[in-house]
Parts: sequence; C-alpha cells; structure tokens
Amino acid sequence: MSRLEHEAEVLKLARFLDVEAEALDMLGEVPAADIRALRAQVTHFFFASDHHFFKRLVAASRLLPVSLLATVAGKVLGPMLSARVAGQMDVDRGVGIAQRLPTNFLAELCLSLDPEHTQDLIRAMPTQRIRDVARVLAAQGEYVTMARFVDIVTEEAIRGVLEDLEDDAALLHIAFFVENKARLERILALMPEARLVRIIELAAARNDLWPEALSLMEHVGDGWRGRLGDLAASLDDHVLDSMIRSVVAEDLWSVVLPVVGCMQLESQARFAMHPSMQEPAMLHSALQAADREGTWHLMLPVVEQMDDTARAAVAQQVDALDGEQLLRVAEVASVEGQWQSLLAIIAAMAPQQRTQMMALLGVAPERTLQGLPEALEATRQWALLDSVWADLGANAQARLRKAVAAAGLEERLGASSPS
Repeated sequence: MSRLEHEAEVLKLARFLDVEAEALDMLGEVPAADIRALRAQVTHFFFASDHHFFKRLVAASRLLPVSLLATVAGKVLGPMLSARVAGQMDVDRGVGIAQRLPTNFLAELCLSLDPEHTQDLIRAMPTQRIRDVARVLAAQGEYVTMARFVDIVTEEAIRGVLEDLEDDAALLHIAFFVENKARLERILALMPEARLVRIIELAAARNDLWPEALSLMEHVGDGWRGRLGDLAASLDDHVLDSMIRSVVAEDLWSVVLPVVGCMQLESQARFAMHPSMQEPAMLHSALQAADREGTWHLMLPVVEQMDDTARAAVAQQVDALDGEQLLRVAEVASVEGQWQSLLAIIAAMAPQQRTQMMALLGVAPERTLQGLPEALEATRQWALLDSVWADLGANAQARLRKAVAAAGLEERLGASSPS
C-alpha cells in the first residue's frame, strides 16, 4: 500500500476514536493493512460491548408503536445511542423510525453507525432519504462517514448522491476514504466523461487535491487507470505540469508511475516529454524514488518514451547513482525484460560514464546479464559494447563475453573486442 493509503487508514482510525490524527503519530511505521485490521478489531469490540443490553432494549421496543419509538430516539436516546440500537433493530421498523426522524438527527446518527451491522437496514432505506442525509453530511464535511457507506448503499442511491453532490472536491475527499476501492470503478462508470475531466482540472487548479485524485487512480483497475491518465494527458499542459510538481512535492512517484504505465503510448510520451519532467530536480526526484521504492520497472519505460535530449538529461542524473543502485537497475532490466529501455539510457551517457556502466555490468551476477546480448541484437547497439571494450578490465571482458556466447551471439562482438 502507498503512503496515501496509510494516511487514509490513520485518518479513518482517528475519526472512529474521535481524536486528532496527530495523536496517532506512533503508527507512522505501521503498515496500512495492520492499521485497517486494528480499526476493525476496535470497531468490533466497541459494538460488542453492552450487546446484550441493547438487544434487550430492542426486544422491549417491539411492544411500542413506531411513532413512539421515533420520539424516544429523538428525545431520550439521542443520535449515538440510537445508532447502537439500529444494529439490533428489525429492518421494517428501523426504516419506519428513520422516516419519522429529522434529517439532521439521522446525519448525526450516521457518525456512530456501523455499516457492517446495519447494512440490511441501510439498503432498505428509501433513496430519497439517503440523498437527504448525504447532502447534510457533505455540507458538514463528513467525508470519512460518507465513504464508509459507499460499499453498502444501493447503486440507485449512489447515482442520486452523485447528482446532488455538485462539489467535485468533496467527491474526491470521499473517494479517498472509500473502504472497498473496487466499488470506485462502478461509481466512475456512473459519471459522464465531462465530469471526470472537470475533476482532473479541479485537481490541477488546486494542487492540494492531487493526492486524492491520484489515490483514486491508484485504486482502480488498469483500464480505468489508463483512461483517467489519458484524460489528464489530453488536457492543457498546465494539468500535467501541476500533476508532476505535486508528485514531487508529495513524493508520490510510486502512485503516478503505475498510472502512466497504463496510458496509451501517445499519452506516455506526452508525460515523459513534458518540460517539467526535463528539469534536473524533477528527474533526480523520480530516479531516487524509483530506487527507494523499487519501481525501476515503471520508470524505465517512461525513459524509453523520451527523445535523445531528454535521455541525456536522465543519464546525467543516473551518474549520481552509486554502483549498488545501478546494479539494481540492471537486475530489474533483466528480470522485467527491459534491457532495451536501459540501453536507451546507456546510449545517452557520456563516453566515460558509459565505460563505467559497462565495467559495472562486468562484475554483475550472471543472472543480471541475462537478456542483455539479445537486447543489443534487437536494437542493433553492439557499438555500445564495442566502443568501451578496450577500456574494460580482463575480468569484465570475460564475464560479458561469456554472457554473449551463452546467447549464441559471440560473433557480434566487433574487432575491438579480441578473444
């Protein structure tokens, strides 16, 4: 899970415990999945406590008319205790009571309601009632609460809420906290493309919304990632500029690169060749993040979409990587079949840097060199090896020659690489 996922889980736990997120700083290194499991356990414990008391209370309530129960809920129990009772209530009677309670009361009740224990009741609620409550929650900025019900309410209710919720920023905030991210795809399918474009443009106009927008892209399937990414790449240059700068500022390369990988080639090229991506600071940030987060397999294809000038800029930043980092890049190129992308960077290196890179490959494990000779053959770039051969040490020459011979391509080594 990404840092965005971790942040969302901390905020949801803080909301349930009714504390500020800063009070949970001790969870900074705890995986998001563990925080989610902790929240589930805390929720279960909270609603299991006094379970028998509320069950007896509901049993006694069956003797009273619905109209009187609505009065008791509003005047005696209040929203929080009514939420506890709702989990034990018969669906039909629960709906009848909810129909008689003020909308603002129901909205406050939702803050303490557990969707898991009340899903049958929630699904039975009239769509218009859900829309009314959703408008109040949205106006109060209760995005965490709204997100908890996305996986429970009917599609008809979601469609209605989308029609009512004109604030696209609120929509992004809600999506950030959605429990079942797979449901997001169905929600996106209910929205016209014009609104999707409007949301992306809003994120570009307000950089503080890019984390939410990218989180949305992160938690849908490849098809929707590609579609949303293509939409962003098709808009004015300032949209991609805003995205890239936000990615650097928030350190979100591990989030954006999978999205770029799902784009059409034309969109990938536009991202890779955007002027913002050519800035040394941007490239440095991207390469360091790729090594730190193990996403070289996503970064290398981006470089392949660049022209020679842009690749030369990448090569300059690669020069700042140490030997271990460079070997990790080569290992990824071998495992992922991306030698062609790495060769594009090597070809853009200055002669001395290229010699150092080839010498480093000469001491790499044999498994790392797998695929290199075939990539040199496919791209017709044997000159990259031949041009530095004389400057390589004997051991490096021997290891590279062995890899080339294992691929059955030893005759491709030029005259400058004697036996």
